[in-house]
Amino acid sequence: MALHSYQPAAADEDFVACPFFMPEQRFESDWPFPQRLPLGAGWAGTCTAPGHEGARPSDEELKSGCNLGYANACSRLPAERHADAVRFVLGEERDGILRVLFVCERDYLPAGHGELLYETVSASWLRPHDDPRVQRMAECYVQAQRARRGSCGL
Repeated sequence: MALHSYQPAAADEDFVACPFFMPEQRFESDWPFPQRLPLGAGWAGTCTAPGHEGARPSDEELKSGCNLGYANACSRLPAERHADAVRFVLGEERDGILRVLFVCERDYLPAGHGELLYETVSASWLRPHDDPRVQRMAECYVQAQRARRGSCGL
């Protein structure tokens, strides 16, 4: 089924994150609206940009770039990159299969998209993403959204 045939969970869900960010655990801070953050909550983690693999961003970097995408001021952001941000939204859930839609953006334009499938009963991915960073972001996003909605997380 085509990506455009699904309706997002809510029209105001406009989530992006840095494509080189590998989230690891929740990052509690003074976020004004943490549920509106790109991955549904604030996350701490590491940078995977070439030459900076494993670098731990500062709290300020996490708040101004990693969790938000389009971090042009980030010194680790490579000039040559496939995307500036990754955007997620929950699609429909049918027969225990949750569709997680994603779009990679470059210069605010689509640079790739797809659909991941998450089985809610077994809490497993039927169709994960090939890029471990995007897959981990999807896991964090689903965990935060399902917790917010009162469902069990990953």
